[in-house]
Amino acid sequence: MLIAVMSDRTDLTGRVPDCFEASPALLFIETDGDRLIAAHTGEQPADYVAKIIDRWCEAVVCGAHIGQACFDPLADESITRYDGAGLDVLAAAHGAERGTLPLIPEYEGGPGCASGTGTCDCGHDD
Repeated sequence: MLIAVMSDRTDLTGRVPDCFEASPALLFIETDGDRLIAAHTGEQPADYVAKIIDRWCEAVVCGAHIGQACFDPLADESITRYDGAGLDVLAAAHGAERGTLPLIPEYEGGPGCASGTGTCDCGHDD
């Protein structure tokens, strides 16, 4: 499975940052064989979003802090957003593959959750 992972490095030794927009790199990892397919760095967050959509990734692993301008296009393409902040990129990719990471149901401060944190931990199903 091809998983997009936001990372603080351009190789498999990286970790997932807390904030999508501040991530230094975007990695595409094929979980069958733990292969790094591509790494991108030095681009604007919107460019990372476009690359994720263009590769038809089923999921992206990032931190829960994701703004509306990045969140909406990913959600519109039904790309699942997982919170893997602090995990190493391979653990994050495998967590997304298994569906064991927390979902990011809303952009930071979005209307989907009264907590305003970008992740719904209020216990209410929106």
